[in-house]
Amino acid sequence: MKRLYDLICTRLYYGDERLEVNREKYDPLVLFGILTLILDGKELIFGEYGSGKTTSSERIASLVKAVPLEFVQAATIHGHPEQTEEKIKATLDLAALEKGGKEVVRWKITPFCPAIIIDEINRLPPGKQSMLLNEVDRSIWSYRGSTLITTNKAFFATINYQDTGTTKLIPPLLDRFDIAVETGRIHPVRKRFIRRGVNDGFLRDARLTEEMIAHIHELNGKEAEKYVKEVSSDFREKIMERLKKEGIKLEIPTWNEMRKMRKEIEKIDVSDDVELFLDYLSQEAYCQLGRKDFARCDGCHYAGYICSDIYSISNRAERSVFIYSKALAWFEGGDVSLSHVMAVLPYALWHRGGVSDAKLAEVRDVEKDTSDEFHAVKDAIAKAMRRWEEHRNYQIVAYKALKEGDLEKMEQMAEKIGHPFFTSLLRS
Repeated sequence: MKRLYDLICTRLYYGDERLEVNREKYDPLVLFGILTLILDGKELIFGEYGSGKTTSSERIASLVKAVPLEFVQAATIHGHPEQTEEKIKATLDLAALEKGGKEVVRWKITPFCPAIIIDEINRLPPGKQSMLLNEVDRSIWSYRGSTLITTNKAFFATINYQDTGTTKLIPPLLDRFDIAVETGRIHPVRKRFIRRGVNDGFLRDARLTEEMIAHIHELNGKEAEKYVKEVSSDFREKIMERLKKEGIKLEIPTWNEMRKMRKEIEKIDVSDDVELFLDYLSQEAYCQLGRKDFARCDGCHYAGYICSDIYSISNRAERSVFIYSKALAWFEGGDVSLSHVMAVLPYALWHRGGVSDAKLAEVRDVEKDTSDEFHAVKDAIAKAMRRWEEHRNYQIVAYKALKEGDLEKMEQMAEKIGHPFFTSLLRS
């Protein structure tokens, strides 16, 4: 997979290596893009206009899933206020309706694309965002009483920073995206390549795309998904042959190989320290006064904890951290360590909930190559890690006391340390 990563970095997207794991540096957009396509996960890409958010997603998806670039582009959902279900999902077959009075749903090509891009998703008003919740979450497509259940697929959504034409994404939709990355400043030498234009011709096949669209419309169901997989198998060979002629030897994984990769990732071991830290962090993120309201943090006993910095860590977020940490460890060829979790955590959390105004003010004037929100979450997690390192051994003792049913010892530790994790153990 590292050859695939290198090809994308040298041919399709010229970003900066801002993600460091075990002394290795990676471009987060490329690395998480590849992992998202293998996992059939969901990824948000933030950035300024023209920074390569959509084109990079389309090219990476076309290469890894081995379908023509034009097909990925044709299946892209465009965010705008007038977007409708009929333009995204399906329409009624008017001929069948007029002849027999029967409602026959004709599905669009989008549900059958193995990687779906939603371009400028924050131009969809809240009501239009809601109609995508089930599709993004479960790959279940519904229209006028008809339901199409497809195999899980990767979703990418691009999002511009706020302007007069954008709206905020609703929290349930944000929570469905596992990872969020940013485009950013690019090294001046790499800027030269961008000015000269990216050659993505080895991914293109307009004639094949036209055939695919016509055949999918004809099949109009689960058979269309099977057909796309068959086309992908042939087009994969074509891409590799085109690259070979340029002197580049590359193996693109087949659909079956990616399925095996997902199973390998699921089986990867997670260290005890990873489990301990995630237990600790998730309890620290809860508001001890009930429903989260940053206005109540001032003067609160727990104001120095991460609960006063970020809104929440949902169950979906914890699952995203867990599976992407495993995927990152798999990519590097080892088990999951704290370094993998610490690398993934900011990318899995910063988009999902609000960051307090106090925390944003704290980092606003710091020189950085990310947004204030991302930097704030990363800083908050680093401070939580330092607290955990101080409490780790107490945490182990507390778990032992819980196992032995020593309630008195647990109460003493909770009172002495005063951290939400230790008080949470008393609830059981």
